[in-house]
Amino acid sequence: MRFKKFAPQALALAVFCCAGMGVSVNVSAQPDDPLAGTGITPNVISFDDSTIMDSETGEVRDPLIRLNRAVFAFNDVSYRYAIIPAARVYQNGIPAPLRTGVGNFFDNIKSPILFTNHLLQIKPREAGVDLARFVINTTIGLAGLFDPATTMFDLQRDETSLSETLMRYGTGHGTYIVLPFIGPSNVRDGSAMFVDGLLNPLRYVLDNPESGVVRVFDNFQEFAPSAESYLTMRAESQDLYIFMRNLHLQGVQRDAAYQ
Repeated sequence: MRFKKFAPQALALAVFCCAGMGVSVNVSAQPDDPLAGTGITPNVISFDDSTIMDSETGEVRDPLIRLNRAVFAFNDVSYRYAIIPAARVYQNGIPAPLRTGVGNFFDNIKSPILFTNHLLQIKPREAGVDLARFVINTTIGLAGLFDPATTMFDLQRDETSLSETLMRYGTGHGTYIVLPFIGPSNVRDGSAMFVDGLLNPLRYVLDNPESGVVRVFDNFQEFAPSAESYLTMRAESQDLYIFMRNLHLQGVQRDAAYQ
């Protein structure tokens, strides 16, 4: 998965929204694993990337664990006392149809990100769908507020990113890192997130700081529906840091399986 934000407090969300993943090793739940008893099954995780897993111990490579835990603790406070309360206000105060329209608008304006990555992945059909969706939703869909490309023409949005592109060309995940406000990530995903951000048209059609404010809000409104799930996971885990790291690795495994 990716927050940027407005002014002072926005700077926090800013980083937060800019972000979400050799040998085969098996990682399963241990007795003290925070995944145990939570209803989340820690499927066997098999990696051919020795930058993620230690071939001798079978454990996750986390050389930056002290720094990662410090950043994670900072994120935890920010989520609970700033971002999640703001998300509640947004979810409860803004009518669902309006929130959907806002989400549609931002999805449409970011079509160049999908289009470019599908081309790099040598997927001309998907790139063509991206282009068609953009034209249809920008015109018939009133600047993207509506999604007639899906409802009228059955052209489904196919999410992708530079991280997926790099994965297809064999680029490893790199060191596991926790990014401010963004959370669990790795070198490849973090770098790809930054480059994808350079393809966002809002960066060029709006002047600063308006561009930053709008892009931060985009990430915030995308995060808001799932904000409460963080508190659920926090309440069910003994060690939230390990819990979230395991979930991140499950996501990496799932994404690799669908390549």
